[in-house]
Amino acid sequence: MPMNVSFVPEEALLDLSFDGNLDLTVTHAVCGVVPQLQSRLKTCIMDLTRVDRVFDSGIALLRMLSRDLHQVGATVVVLGDQPEVRRQLSLIQGDASYPSRRHLAAAGAA
Repeated sequence: MPMNVSFVPEEALLDLSFDGNLDLTVTHAVCGVVPQLQSRLKTCIMDLTRVDRVFDSGIALLRMLSRDLHQVGATVVVLGDQPEVRRQLSLIQGDASYPSRRHLAAAGAA
């Protein structure tokens, strides 16, 4: 499933658009987004309006990304008009207090 990334530096805005199936095929792209932009990022829009099917693995990836974005102080906006996507919105946006990958890695290294 393709993921298109667009960053507008003047607005500190990251726009992520997903097409097709939301699943593990976006792992590499999703995991590489935040480290590159974290110091400059204020808002992230996750556009899921062109997602055909949602898998648990895709929800887990977006939830991890959302937590990481919250950790750097960014606001996350999820767009999705399909019933399957709307049912998953609370899982994607998740709880910002839930441990991020960074916190889990630090706990494992200690």
